[in-house]
Amino acid sequence: MEWYDKISEFMEGLPEWLQAHPRYGYLVVAGILLLWLVGIVCGWRWTYSRPGSWEGNFWMGTLGERSYRFWLGLTVAVATGCSLLLFFVTG
Repeated sequence: MEWYDKISEFMEGLPEWLQAHPRYGYLVVAGILLLWLVGIVCGWRWTYSRPGSWEGNFWMGTLGERSYRFWLGLTVAVATGCSLLLFFVTG
C-alpha cells in the first residue's frame, strides 16, 4: 500500500505547507465552492436542500426549487470568484 503511504504523508504535511504558503488556502476554498456549484447546476439535491434549516426551507418554498437553485448558484459563483480574486491579488 505504497500509494496510501504517499497520500498519508502528503496529507500530514499539508497543514504546514499551507501555513508557509497561506494564499493557496484561497484555491482550496475555491475548489470546494466549485464542487458545490457543479452540484447545484447538476441538481444534486444534497447541495441545495436544507433539512432542519428554517431559512433555507423558507427560501426554497417561497422561490421554488429551480429559482432557489439559480440564486444559490449565483451566490456560490460570486463567492468562488471572490476567492480566486483574493488568490491572485495576494500573490
